[in-house]
Parts: sequence; C-alpha cells; structure tokens
Amino acid sequence: MVQKPWFKIFIWFLATFFFFLASGVIISLLKPGPSESEVMQYMSGMMGAMESSIMGVMMGMESNQLLQNFFLLTLILFPIIVIFSLIIGFVLRRKNSEVKNDQ
Repeated sequence: MVQKPWFKIFIWFLATFFFFLASGVIISLLKPGPSESEVMQYMSGMMGAMESSIMGVMMGMESNQLLQNFFLLTLILFPIIVIFSLIIGFVLRRKNSEVKNDQ
C-alpha cells in the first residue's frame, strides 16, 4: 500500500498541510501585537459590516417606523400565506392524483 501513487499523494498533502499549519501557529505566536492603525482598521471594518447586516437593520428598527410597519405586515400576512399555500398544495395534489387515476 505504501508504494501506491494515491497513498504517496495523500502523504504529500498531509505533510504540506501540517507544514503550513505549524508555520501559521509559529508566526502567530512570535509576531508582535497589532498596531493601533491595524486595530482601528479592523474595528472600522466590523462596524461597517454590522451596519449593513441583518443585525444592524434590527438594531435600527426601533427608530425606523417604516421597518416596524413592514415587520408587522409580515407577521400578519405570514399565517395567511402559509394556509393559502397549503390549500393550493392539496388542490394540486388531488388534481394530479385524479389525472393519474384517469389514465
């Protein structure tokens, strides 16, 4: 089994993976801490991502009347849409079973 090409390739990939894993661990342990500008860039990026995410939208929902109305409308319409889709599904299923029975 050791002489098979697929086993040699597998061992080569494992060795490469562990080399880069060990290199990353050593570099992260021995490098100096982040500078102030790196920390500020990271925090700025995180705040920008948070503003454009769903969590940011939900945090702004308290002050946004349009979002509150949209959310309320969604809550009202959701059960109606689910019931309507279930009825349509049962009708289509019955129609398809009648077509199969007629053939």
